[in-house]
Amino acid sequence: MKHFAFFQAALAMAVGMLAQTVATRLALPSIVVLFAAGIAIGPDGLGWFDPRAFAGAQSDLVTLAVTVILFEGSLGLRLDELRRLQRSLGLLLTLGGLVSFAIGTLAARYFLGLPWGISSLYGALMIVTGPTVVTPLLSRLPLPRSLRELLIGEAVLIDPLGAIAAIVVLDYVLGNAPAWEAFWLLGTRLGVGAAVGAAAGFVLAVLLRRGWIPDSLRNPAVLAVVLLAAGGASRVSSEAGLMAAVAQGVVMANARLPDVGRLRQFKEELTVLLLSFIFVVLAAALPLRAVRDLGWNVVWVVATLAWIGRPLAVFLCTRGSRLTWQERAFASWICPRGIVAASVAALFGILLTEAGIPGGEALEALVFVTVGLTVTVQGLSAGAVARVLGVDQPELRDTLIVGADAFGRLVARALEAQQRQVVLIDRNPRLCADARREGLRALDGDALSIDDLEEAGARHADTVVALTRNPELNLLVAHRVRDNFPAERVLAVGEVAGASQVRAPFPGQRPPVDEINRQLHSARTQLVAYNEPDSAIAGKSLDALPYAPGEFAVILQRRGRATVAIAADVLLPDDVLFCLRPLATGSPLESSFAHAATLD
Repeated sequence: MKHFAFFQAALAMAVGMLAQTVATRLALPSIVVLFAAGIAIGPDGLGWFDPRAFAGAQSDLVTLAVTVILFEGSLGLRLDELRRLQRSLGLLLTLGGLVSFAIGTLAARYFLGLPWGISSLYGALMIVTGPTVVTPLLSRLPLPRSLRELLIGEAVLIDPLGAIAAIVVLDYVLGNAPAWEAFWLLGTRLGVGAAVGAAAGFVLAVLLRRGWIPDSLRNPAVLAVVLLAAGGASRVSSEAGLMAAVAQGVVMANARLPDVGRLRQFKEELTVLLLSFIFVVLAAALPLRAVRDLGWNVVWVVATLAWIGRPLAVFLCTRGSRLTWQERAFASWICPRGIVAASVAALFGILLTEAGIPGGEALEALVFVTVGLTVTVQGLSAGAVARVLGVDQPELRDTLIVGADAFGRLVARALEAQQRQVVLIDRNPRLCADARREGLRALDGDALSIDDLEEAGARHADTVVALTRNPELNLLVAHRVRDNFPAERVLAVGEVAGASQVRAPFPGQRPPVDEINRQLHSARTQLVAYNEPDSAIAGKSLDALPYAPGEFAVILQRRGRATVAIAADVLLPDDVLFCLRPLATGSPLESSFAHAATLD
């Protein structure tokens, strides 16, 4: 039939986007609807779609799609955030992967009686989770930042590691490599991919930063280089292209490129299209007979993997971390498998059949059932589990500070000392580096960019305070936040009279920000905590208090909760007021509070 393959590809894309729309409207995990749609139009359903239309090109199409998906996921990985989680994340990628491999292998062997070779392939494929299912699942939940970053970082980085590990196991099962070569092959493929991807990302970042690629060609040029680097790495070492895509994305995500938000948006849209297409194609090619042949014991395999293997891996790998036991329990619940596991399983099914090794269809069916069950159960229950464990944050809790100079860092340290989660954002890389050296979280970014504000966590902040030395910029940022994010308190240092719903922080006799920074650099200021106000000032607003010259309120602590001080705040009897004042200067406030303590 003329243009048969073209029509089949168009049909798969159209059905995939229809499935995505239905999933969004019904608030269902998209992969589940895509699976159902693919099976419905496939040979075991209505018979509209014939997977044989792509002949031998199907594996290449899958590889292309997975490459773009992994690159898009890695664009959101910030090295400064990953360093804070490096121990737990590193263990999840290594020890956690080994636990998943062992439990998956044993479960497939014991419950289904599959040969050891097929069982070990299943165990290797279960190393991966996948950003295409983890990221959308977590985006609907207001989780603590460290927990979210750990799960997303694991999902992105473990995909190429798991896929390459599975390829190594396949080589052994097919008799192409002895067991002793496994670790060498794994290290070689990861190393080649990382080197090629990092080099491509560095060169491309230089070209983009210098403006040598026109703005209109930025997105397609980046896509072309990603595919070229991945293809070149795979030519050198099989499947090294997946690691190359991740490495290139990480390098570009941390290269402080202008308008990286536009690049990320383009890749996100392309990822949705490719993901929809590939899942429909893979689901249509799945023989339902193989699924039925597995029987109900397949449920025990998935349950063992999800409820024994995953909790064991998480609790071993996060022991001694800053995560609470509730956060560790939630991480134990989140282990959905996605596009990489399904696509590699489909490829393995073909290769095993061609090699005359039985079990290829059973492996493919088992992986697809695992993907379907984990995505459905965890996608529908994640919100309820988060609420039961108390790790969801229905109230906004974070504070976002625009400006990472000395004053911004002081406010951030003071808030963090009161158990507030704080992120700084500044366009100056040196100031951000200074903040990180002090143990603070800082993002090199433009606070006027919606994408950069989103990445800095404005979506989860109850307070955003702009305190740069430029009052006009502060007000512009405040309006940008007010118009696009749900922050309860939007504060700006400068003239805010007439500014709708934007208030001025730091009441008192505050000098200009430049002067505050100079005083802090020369150690001519001190932070003082005033406790137990007397009845004469209790009930007064903070702007009515008798401050010393150059003294102003920074933080108000009430019932254990600290907030950036504003003029309208009313002082209550049990409040603690933190003020910044010139060194060796007395204050009238000392006689109005029972205690005044100078802080380091």
